[in-house]
Amino acid sequence: MIEAYFDGLCDPNPGGVATYGFLIKRDGKKIHEGHGLACAPRTPQATNNVAEYMGVIKALEWLATHKPAGPIVIRGDSDLIIRQIKGEYKVKSPLLAPLHRQATDLLEKLPDVEFEWVQRERNADADRLTNLAYAEYTGKSMKAPTTDVMTVDLIIAAPPGVVTEGLRKAKLKGKVTALPDASRVQVDLPVQPDAIAPLIALKRRLEGSL
Repeated sequence: MIEAYFDGLCDPNPGGVATYGFLIKRDGKKIHEGHGLACAPRTPQATNNVAEYMGVIKALEWLATHKPAGPIVIRGDSDLIIRQIKGEYKVKSPLLAPLHRQATDLLEKLPDVEFEWVQRERNADADRLTNLAYAEYTGKSMKAPTTDVMTVDLIIAAPPGVVTEGLRKAKLKGKVTALPDASRVQVDLPVQPDAIAPLIALKRRLEGSL
């Protein structure tokens, strides 16, 4: 499975420095990331929503160019952008309309794409890249992290029921999704050394028992 996460910020909003960040994962492992300015700084075009759109556009451009095999899920914490791209909200802003068109044109080149809104805590990596772009342009220190939780996505070659029971015994809370001959696990873990170790141990134990 291919996953893309995107984010954007503008400080101050509007009319400040607008930056974006995105990353691409395959089966839970990062394969690409990018960040940069979303538009000319300190102009009327610089807004949070423009920055968010540029994040998803840059992710779509990479996906359309490299065409990774398999279904694609694109996640972000902007409910507005997600709903507009899915066609649930109309795009009334003349500032966002051309960006929306650009995003939907890119989507036509990708046959199997879903969009999913996630809480900010699950978008921490894209948020970090967005803040990195802001820091690189302004020369200021990165803003304080917005979360102390990281989301780990992992594929385990075991049935969902077995994985769910394994998580329970390991005292880990997560979302388990069925895949062909495997399960996808999403677990929120503290940003601490070795926090992922119990999950990796569970994966090895379950796959070794098959």
